[in-house]
Amino acid sequence: MTLKYSSVGIFCKPNAKIPDASRTLRLILSIISKIKNQCRVFIEKETAELLLPSNELEGNIATIGTLSDIKNSIDLAIVIGGDGTLLGVAREFAILDTHIVGINQGRLGFTTDLDDSDLGNQLSKILNSGGLLEERDMLDVKVVRSLKNAKEEIFFSGFALNDAVVNRGAISNMVELDVWVEGSFLHSIRGDGLIVCTPTGSTAYALSANGPIIHPQLSCMALVPIASQALSSRPITIPANMEIVITVKNGAGTVLHCDMQTVAELNDRDRIVIKQSSYKAKLVHPETYDYFSILRKKLKWNINPTL
Repeated sequence: MTLKYSSVGIFCKPNAKIPDASRTLRLILSIISKIKNQCRVFIEKETAELLLPSNELEGNIATIGTLSDIKNSIDLAIVIGGDGTLLGVAREFAILDTHIVGINQGRLGFTTDLDDSDLGNQLSKILNSGGLLEERDMLDVKVVRSLKNAKEEIFFSGFALNDAVVNRGAISNMVELDVWVEGSFLHSIRGDGLIVCTPTGSTAYALSANGPIIHPQLSCMALVPIASQALSSRPITIPANMEIVITVKNGAGTVLHCDMQTVAELNDRDRIVIKQSSYKAKLVHPETYDYFSILRKKLKWNINPTL
């Protein structure tokens, strides 16, 4: 049988203490070993050292290497962990054409939709047929900092699959931001901050801030204020091809997070420029994947309240 994927890489959250992760890794290796003549296997070095005893590292069917060593050699990344682990892997592979499948070992698992209960059957089908491929929008995020003599520099540049969040760090002061969309002034925000999310990120931090749930096949972004002082400040959804510019007015203690990772401490007059990335996260789902079923399960919509 000709495989859809000829080389796979296995990744887990660094320094993770996931009780079932070691068993899951062994199960994955067992599944692949049955077709090892047709499929090359790579395990990220920290993942191997964390989940496999030293006596199992020698003679394993897999090649062990650092992320930088193996990322150009694989066409499928298998992620063991939760949504946060998958987000980190997705950012690393954003500029490559690598497909990603997640095995949920976390809490919610909106993007990691395989589980141990039927892993052998689901993973075998994905390796052979490719499963259901879904491209998810990502954000291109830059911080432009003003310098002396009217010059500017790109202080930070990166990607986000879920969201870019500008909010207060360890201080208790409110964040003050001016928001522009496609060159038109939208509004000023005084509060805890602002979330700019993709449809994928609409079920993450933005959801807890009363943002909308957006189907991942829609091409758009949502701007969701966090605890705004103005009670009339509400989330707004805009087309994905529009550029968002957020200007920091009171920068003391203000920080920028991409997918909940702190990436920059901001200053007054810093501009955060956010737009749709030209790269897509390529997620692989089992053939039985149903987005609305995931919503019902994860948000417990199938549980009726009892009197």
